[in-house]
Amino acid sequence: MSSPSKTEAKKDQFVGNVKENVGSAVGNESLEAKGTAQKSDGNVQEIAANVQHFVQGAYDQAAGAVQGVVNSLTGNNSGEAGAKVQEKKGEAERKISA
Repeated sequence: MSSPSKTEAKKDQFVGNVKENVGSAVGNESLEAKGTAQKSDGNVQEIAANVQHFVQGAYDQAAGAVQGVVNSLTGNNSGEAGAKVQEKKGEAERKISA
C-alpha cells in the first residue's frame, strides 16, 4: 500500500459525495451506496495521512532536539543549527496534521 495522500482523500470524499447525492436524487441505490463507500474511504485516507504526518513530525522534532544537544555538547555549531531546523520542521508538521 502506498502512503496515504490528503489530496487523494479529498478527491474521494468529493467524488463520493457527488455519487451519493446523484444516486439519492435519481433513486439509484447502487450509485448512492458506491458514493457512500468512496466518501468513507476518503475519510479513512485523510485520517491515515494526518496520523502519518503527525508521527513523522514527532520523530523529526525529537531527533532534531537530541541531535541539537549532542552538537551543542561537542561544539558543532553548524550541526546544531541543522538540528534546530529539523526540530522546528517536525514541530510544524505535527501542528499542521493535528
